[in-house]
Amino acid sequence: MALLGARPGALIIVLAAGLSSATSATAEPVVIAHPSCPVSRLSAEDARRLLLGLDLSWQNGDATQLVELRSEDAAVTAGYLAIAHKTQSQVRAEWNRLVFAGRANPPLRYGTAGEIRAAVSRMPGAFAVIDSASADTTVKIVYRTSGKD
Repeated sequence: MALLGARPGALIIVLAAGLSSATSATAEPVVIAHPSCPVSRLSAEDARRLLLGLDLSWQNGDATQLVELRSEDAAVTAGYLAIAHKTQSQVRAEWNRLVFAGRANPPLRYGTAGEIRAAVSRMPGAFAVIDSASADTTVKIVYRTSGKD
């Protein structure tokens, strides 16, 4: 085995790279919302407008609230690119402009997908982009980037 003669850290890097590619291969970004969200499914355009802050309320007039990760995440990054055609930094810049202009509340930021899911499940109007593997029955999936139901 070639790896036996390798430096000790090399094996860890190879294993981490393998896990990373396996995780990203199964990641499917989705938009989740509070269970009381009046929308059952968003169109691609509606999801884009929501994520960019172009629509700041649901169709029933309730205000929306973006919830997101503090740090970069492969599934979320892929979701932002698929939905808004922008990176996380570009989406954050859009929201910073809205907040500075007094048009929107700032996005709420959490450290893990579990914290995001919990926040969305307890805040009517809240929505977020997460990996579908992190969604559960406490939230409603309103958009799938894959287009599958």
